[in-house]
Amino acid sequence: MAPSPDPAAEEPRSTTFEPLDLPPQRSDEPDLTGAAATGAAPARTIRLEAPGTGVRDTWRAMGPGIAAAMTGIGASHIMHGPTAGAQYGYALLWVIPFAYLLKYCAFEFAHRYTLVRGESIMEAYERTGRGRGNWPLWYLGFQSLANTFGIAGRALGCAAMLWAAFPFLPLQLWAVLVLLSSVAVLWAGKYKALELAVKLTIIVFAVCVMLAFFLQSPPPGEYLARLAPTLPPVGALLLFGAMWGYFPTTVEVAPMQSNWAVDKKSGMVRVRELQRQGYRVDLAPDYLRNHLKLFKRDMNISYVISMITGMAFLIVGAVVLNPIGLVPESSEMGSTIASIYTDTFGAWIFPVIIAGGVAALWSTVFTYFDGQARVFEECCVRLRRAWDDPRTRKLIYRGFQVLWLVAGTAIIFGLPEPILVVQIASFLALLFSPVLYWLNIKAIRDNFTPEDKPFLPSRLMFAWAWTGVAGLVVISGYILYLEFLRPLFG
Repeated sequence: MAPSPDPAAEEPRSTTFEPLDLPPQRSDEPDLTGAAATGAAPARTIRLEAPGTGVRDTWRAMGPGIAAAMTGIGASHIMHGPTAGAQYGYALLWVIPFAYLLKYCAFEFAHRYTLVRGESIMEAYERTGRGRGNWPLWYLGFQSLANTFGIAGRALGCAAMLWAAFPFLPLQLWAVLVLLSSVAVLWAGKYKALELAVKLTIIVFAVCVMLAFFLQSPPPGEYLARLAPTLPPVGALLLFGAMWGYFPTTVEVAPMQSNWAVDKKSGMVRVRELQRQGYRVDLAPDYLRNHLKLFKRDMNISYVISMITGMAFLIVGAVVLNPIGLVPESSEMGSTIASIYTDTFGAWIFPVIIAGGVAALWSTVFTYFDGQARVFEECCVRLRRAWDDPRTRKLIYRGFQVLWLVAGTAIIFGLPEPILVVQIASFLALLFSPVLYWLNIKAIRDNFTPEDKPFLPSRLMFAWAWTGVAGLVVISGYILYLEFLRPLFG
């Protein structure tokens, strides 16, 4: 992720915020001034300048939006997109832009909450559950465990790309190595060294996808006409639900995105941290407004690029694979997808596509291993406050990753079908999504103070968000009825 803007480069500010009635600083939170180490009681005012909003500032502020997009430009794009195009042509193309529209506010609200309130949205989840058995934390913790299918499916997809280039190891062993390498990099703390290389590889991969789209694309009228919603084709119900679950990404990425924003110390996060240390904070008039502008750009740019790329994957799959009846499946998934591009550019593009596909899918596995473990850790320490210390947090974080590694390996050897496992995981993600979406709306509605009112979403955005929740409920119910209830009751 990009570093936080340099405070010395920011503009003057004037508004003063009094210290809030917040809990004491946790032992794992950094002391920015060294006052705690010297025993001095900080009493001075800290001035925080508004960040700039130019091109360079936008680039430096980007991070949580890109990280969220990286969780989507993986299984959904590389696996669901070409599979839908290969099997059903353009029939499911409309699902992609509509999924992006329905889910937009789930991610926007979570990130907005963190910037304005200066805390993870999981604080709001906890408040919602007080006096009600802390059910949102239990719900999110259970979802984290159920997402084992997701991590196994993504690892299998990455393994299929590796197997296409290096078939000397079985698919299952490649998948386990993908899981192990993700955990190893996280535990070693060496992910920064890989970040640039992975991002550049994904960019090259995305460029190849778009070039193939422009070279292979039929007349726009042929596929644009399929953007009107229609019922899914016969036999496509599981894939239909899977696409709603994974495009643009899963809704549980919203609290992950909120946690990443906390780590980036954007907006009011830095203000609250200084206030917990006893400082008065003097803010520029546009401090928070400019942070919100930068966050919206980060999210919107990443969101639009992700959506266009996803549609391109499906269209190219429909053009190249559908006419010859070739569908990505089993261990041949990687080579089938690579054939789309070798048929377009020649055999020389094969290593580029494999490297890009591996980078995209591996980064998704890696990001989920970190983000989902953080969410599970937060659920645990909020359910049992005695665990809220650095050592126990680290044990929970790593213990969850070990659990995922073991359970994911069992799924990989028990069901070595990349496309099927990812479709199951995607459908489960769809079923979890309406409640998580509702929690994000409630977080904004119930926790913004009168001082935060200028930064509330508009009524139109609230209506948009409720439409998203209702849409996901209807889609989930429709698939559950047709796929499971109607056959059960005849």
